[in-house]
Amino acid sequence: MKKTQGIYTLEDPNYSLEIEYQFFWDDGDYEQPPEGSLEIDKVYLSADDKTSDITDFYYDFLDDSIGNLVWEYAEENKNN
Repeated sequence: MKKTQGIYTLEDPNYSLEIEYQFFWDDGDYEQPPEGSLEIDKVYLSADDKTSDITDFYYDFLDDSIGNLVWEYAEENKNN
């Protein structure tokens, strides 16, 4: 399996959300389909010149709504 890591950022005029991730994938072949997995390492919220680690909050409340965006970004940028 191949691996890449990166940061997905959501910008808003009032805050910034940075999601550090690791993306693992196998391109597959004739016999095996492609597969991948995403691990979220840390999530930081920055607002008013303060940064907070909100990783637990992310998993409790945001993963369902933002997780697909991070997956798509990681998949698109896996070879960069």
